Amino acid sequence: MIKVSTCMLGPEFQANCYLAVNENNEAFAVDIGGDGAEFLRRLEKNGITLRMILLTHGHYDHIRGVAEVSEKTGAPVYIHSEDSVMLTDPKASLAAFVGGGQFRTADSFTEVADGDTIDFCGEEIKVLHTPGHTRGSVCFVTGDMIFSGDTLFESSVGRTDFPGGSHAELLRSLEKLALLGKSGEYRVYPGHNDITTLSREIEYNPYFR
Repeated sequence: MIKVSTCMLGPEFQANCYLAVNENNEAFAVDIGGDGAEFLRRLEKNGITLRMILLTHGHYDHIRGVAEVSEKTGAPVYIHSEDSVMLTDPKASLAAFVGGGQFRTADSFTEVADGDTIDFCGEEIKVLHTPGHTRGSVCFVTGDMIFSGDTLFESSVGRTDFPGGSHAELLRSLEKLALLGKSGEYRVYPGHNDITTLSREIEYNPYFR
């Protein structure tokens, strides 16, 4: 059974980092956007082995700590091919505009595409390409959980006015999530704000209408 905790790593952007841990204290992380050193301290304190880092997209507020954590733990990094440039280009990730010179490139990563599956200790994580916030935004789906990044929030969605954003694409991505919702109930772990459920968002989130 996988247990998910939320790590708020620094107050700058209020981005959610998720740590999903199985019964053997092995984990995957989603979007290490804040203080990498603090994240590493949490792993050590709790005796957790990090197996992989999953990135829902490449904006700076979601990737800031990735290079440091990946280097120290050896955990591979997964990101959609459309957003992988953001791990090496501070302008593409917006770090050049908001990062205060703290950008560190992550030169080792694996590109993923829609429909790919990633194995986490025998558990399957499916990649759902959901462009709109960025060209390479994805949701990671495993069990009854969706890690939605900045595609879907409680009662809202991510901005589409950054380079590569598209409101029309985002609405099409929500259609994919609505279709997924027909197969069962999911808890949604968004990139910002509170955890929600897919059924709630389909019913009450105005962007689904």
